[in-house]
Amino acid sequence: MPVNVDEVTLGGATETAVANARKKGERAMSCTHLPVLAFDTVVGLGDIVFGKPTTAEQAIGMFKTLCGKTHEVVTAVFLGYNGKIIEKTQKTHVTFGAFNKDIVYNYVESGAPFDKAGGYNIDDPQIKPLITMVDGDYDNVVGLPVELTEKLIEENLVYGENGYRA
Repeated sequence: MPVNVDEVTLGGATETAVANARKKGERAMSCTHLPVLAFDTVVGLGDIVFGKPTTAEQAIGMFKTLCGKTHEVVTAVFLGYNGKIIEKTQKTHVTFGAFNKDIVYNYVESGAPFDKAGGYNIDDPQIKPLITMVDGDYDNVVGLPVELTEKLIEENLVYGENGYRA
C-alpha cells in the first residue's frame, strides 16, 4: 500500500534513507496488521544528500556535482510485523564519467530526473553513457535490493523463530 510521508534529510545518506524508510513503514503499519516492507533510496556524496530534484536547474546541478566522481547509493529496508521492526541498509558505489552537456541536458529535458533520488535512474538508456562503474548491488541502485529483501523475509517471516503469524 503506498503511503505519503514528508521525507526528511538527516545527516548523511544512510541516516536519511533509514529515517524515511522508517516513516513510510510506521505509517503503513498503522493501517494494517499484515507485515510491512518499506524502502527509501538516497544518493550521497560526502556530506551531501541528493533527493529528488524539483527543477531543471537542480537536476543539472546534481549532475555537475556527481560527474567525475564516485557517489554512494543507499537503500534502507524496513520490515515490520507483529510489533517487531527490523531495519537494514544496502550501499552501492556508482561512478559517473565527465560531465557531458548534451547527455545531461537531453536527459533533464525528457523529465526523467524529477522523481528519482540523485536525479537519475540507472536503467534509463539516456543516462547510461555517463556511468563508468557500479561497485556493489546493481538492484540497490534501481531502488530495491532484492537479495537483502529476500534474506530479511526468509529470516524473519519464513524461517524465523518468531516469524509472522496471522
